[in-house]
Amino acid sequence: MICVIGPALLKAPWLSRQGVVFLACFAAYFLIHFLLYQPVLSHVMAHELTHALAAMLMGGKVTSIQASTSGGTTVVNRSHVFISLAPYIFPFYTALTLAVYVIAAPWFKIYLLGLIGFTYAFHLALTAWSLSHHQPDLKEGGVAFSLIFIFAGNMMVLMLLFSFVFPQSLPLPLAFSETFQWAWHLAQSLFHLLKPHFAVPEAHA
Repeated sequence: MICVIGPALLKAPWLSRQGVVFLACFAAYFLIHFLLYQPVLSHVMAHELTHALAAMLMGGKVTSIQASTSGGTTVVNRSHVFISLAPYIFPFYTALTLAVYVIAAPWFKIYLLGLIGFTYAFHLALTAWSLSHHQPDLKEGGVAFSLIFIFAGNMMVLMLLFSFVFPQSLPLPLAFSETFQWAWHLAQSLFHLLKPHFAVPEAHA
């Protein structure tokens, strides 16, 4: 995957109007984050809503959602590694902005492109911030596996985001193909990791 993203980053039109706007807004968030204000509540809200969305995608039911600056909880009727780790991979606000970007008028896309850069930086910075604190979500699949899963998932998201924002650097079919292959490898790793927990113990005479 890095072999795909690396060349795409080098081929991206960073000096074009679109590239400058994306980078400027991306950098602007980090300046705000480290010098002025960290929007923790907005992050916690996105975090818990992503837990809820992941649970519903897995056929679960969400009972309640709570969010505050000190943390949040989402009560669901089932537990799963995907549900636990989804907020660390899925950039909630970036996805909302990208959905509007895809259908927006051409003249308006430049403003949304800046917002995409800003919200993606928000996701990266606050994901790193939350991982630096104690996170019980990582216990579901083990800390080592969870961190690998989060890294690989974020790489896949970056590749798909790039294909939408700079399609000339990374065609969408290639991004989907690479994403599918990595998702398949992750699914196989997850299966082998969890398989011993579902094994039926041998009966002794």
